[in-house]
Amino acid sequence: MPAAAPTYQGTLDVHRRHVIVDAARRVFEASGLEGASIRAIAQMAGCTTGAIYPLFQSKEEIFAVVLGQSLQAVTQEVRTAMEGIAVPAKSLRRATLAIYKYYDAHPAELTLSLALFNGERKKKLGCGLDETLKRQLDDLLALLAEQVRNATAKPFLPMVRIEATALITYLVGLLVLKHGGRIDVLGNNAPVLLAHYTRNMVARLSHGV
Repeated sequence: MPAAAPTYQGTLDVHRRHVIVDAARRVFEASGLEGASIRAIAQMAGCTTGAIYPLFQSKEEIFAVVLGQSLQAVTQEVRTAMEGIAVPAKSLRRATLAIYKYYDAHPAELTLSLALFNGERKKKLGCGLDETLKRQLDDLLALLAEQVRNATAKPFLPMVRIEATALITYLVGLLVLKHGGRIDVLGNNAPVLLAHYTRNMVARLSHGV
């Protein structure tokens, strides 16, 4: 049975959601989750708060959409970077560089991600939104972990995940230092440092060290 044709109202709602999410992204980047409000998002979107609530119950729900789109985009960048690469070490290097390049070009998205996954954050998004986003993050981590496992002489699942997590942590640290302006000398050297770390990690694991 063919799918029903989209209605005018349905098409209008899709457009409104897109406008609201795009406006919310700018508000969150400027004010963070805690500093944002539905009123500020409505003002940025050029609509009333009454136009938002039929589509989103809260700012947290909109935030989850914004961050979910970001995680989806960076995951797709990683998949594309690894496509057709049979050598695990090379695939891993390309994957980590893809993550670095994405967040280097979108530092505000990294900031929002770090704020969400801060273990000290008191207020949760609710309605299972935290868990959904963390599953997306786990999917991204799993892509790296698979290449770490393939490059390891004696793979042991908990160790593989720890190594993949350590790699992400190092990568994020480089980005935070670079965009935080704390170490200006990093500059274009950050990708070199990332490649150096990844290469040494693979060499160590491939020899069972």
